[in-house]
Amino acid sequence: MMKKNSSVDTSLFVLIAKIGKTKGLKGEFFLRSFAEKSETLRSFDKFFCMKSSSMEEISFEYIKESNNNIIAKFQSIDDIDDIKSFGQKDIYILKSELPLLDKNEAYWFELEKMQVINLEGQNLGNVKSVNNFGANDVLEVNKKNKTLLIPFIKNRVIISINKTENSILVDWQEDY
Repeated sequence: MMKKNSSVDTSLFVLIAKIGKTKGLKGEFFLRSFAEKSETLRSFDKFFCMKSSSMEEISFEYIKESNNNIIAKFQSIDDIDDIKSFGQKDIYILKSELPLLDKNEAYWFELEKMQVINLEGQNLGNVKSVNNFGANDVLEVNKKNKTLLIPFIKNRVIISINKTENSILVDWQEDY
């Protein structure tokens, strides 16, 4: 079920899900997906979990939806006690396995550290993180001692994303 990789470069991986509470007695658990669509999880072949400072490959027996929840089970774990050791662990995939995106699209991890420029050409700072507080995603932009929260609303606030220039063009003012 698991293959160890003791010399791991974590920059090669991206967080895709988190293991939640156990379900039943046969090793099933709830899985919280960070993918835009839950069915995206099933499209990947290899999954990894950080355990004892090494990245271990894990194999799912299945990932399925049930009542707006995602239920999963690892291969060769058939007992609630065995799965408890994985509680609240993060699940990763290789960045190289991610599908290519259109020209004006980016993954969250690609947005971090990008320079944010408004329509007037002002540098608003660099993206520190991307968060979701419920209504929509929000860019946390830092410039010196100032933090801006910019809603990630494409074609309204987010005008374009330029990965080659490492920049995001926004319709946003510095004093909002």
